[in-house]
Amino acid sequence: MKRLLLSLIVLVLLIPARAQEFYGMPEKSIRAVMARDFPGLTPDNSVRNELYRYIKYHSADDNETWLIFLDERGRCNGVRITCSNNLYDAKIRELNEKYGYDRDGRWSYRIGRDNITVRVQRDAWFFTVTHERIYHM
Repeated sequence: MKRLLLSLIVLVLLIPARAQEFYGMPEKSIRAVMARDFPGLTPDNSVRNELYRYIKYHSADDNETWLIFLDERGRCNGVRITCSNNLYDAKIRELNEKYGYDRDGRWSYRIGRDNITVRVQRDAWFFTVTHERIYHM
């Protein structure tokens, strides 16, 4: 039993981080992970924003859009995924499987020393999944 538990722990530690877990990753690495892990999402360079620097991806059917925000050093400091409501149940299952769910209706995980919170906001036609760093005072 101990051997099985140890094997599972090692396996979990060796599995590469999923794309939402980009915090601190440079833009070039983010683009490589997106191309490898999410071939159904296409980079969208049609819109530029002078206030916020981000990388945008969207699905061919426009049911899913990702905004990966970058800081002044070109490293990820936030992720926002907007999806049509027909993907809601699958995304909630994915969040429940991947992250710890807390009493405040949010999920959370750690990357290095950073605590990341994940929240879902559902509207009439779409919902948004936001990954953001928790700052402690």
